Amino acid sequence: MTNLQVNSTIKPKLVPGDGCVNAAKNIRIELKAAFPAVKFSVRSESFSMGNAIRIHWTDGPTTKQVKEITDKYQAGSFDGMIDLYSYEHTDFKSTYGDAKYITTSRELSDSFRAEIIEGTVAKYGDQGKPTAEDWKMGRAWNVSPINNTQGERHWSWESLLYRTSVHSVPGNIVTSDY
Repeated sequence: MTNLQVNSTIKPKLVPGDGCVNAAKNIRIELKAAFPAVKFSVRSESFSMGNAIRIHWTDGPTTKQVKEITDKYQAGSFDGMIDLYSYEHTDFKSTYGDAKYITTSRELSDSFRAEIIEGTVAKYGDQGKPTAEDWKMGRAWNVSPINNTQGERHWSWESLLYRTSVHSVPGNIVTSDY
């Protein structure tokens, strides 16, 4: 997969019904329609005082792209200052389901990590360049490709690679000035 194609022309047929299980079904339908080449794991669970949907995938779309689909299924939000979960009732949630908590987790393959490293090297140089394994194992935090002699902000490889990964998809590495 060189370029991730987002299919926004297909309007998937959602399954009517309330609750967390139905919301998970509909999330699966929407993700498959939007990103047909990506395999998602969408799991629902119920527990005392709530429920959750957990979404996992490798490479593929950014977390932001996935959340554009999943956020509308979030039942509400938690305010830690007053220790209160506030529900947001909408016709969409009543019709297609919702969950108290929706979490997303994007895993990066070694080949995508290497692609991100090369894109970052093209912008910042290869001083102290980590391998995909170094980055995966957390060994890229104490080395920086940026010379800090001018008192510039010091970014480690770990920070630069993470920031690049957040905005990138396979075949389209996006670096910017941090």
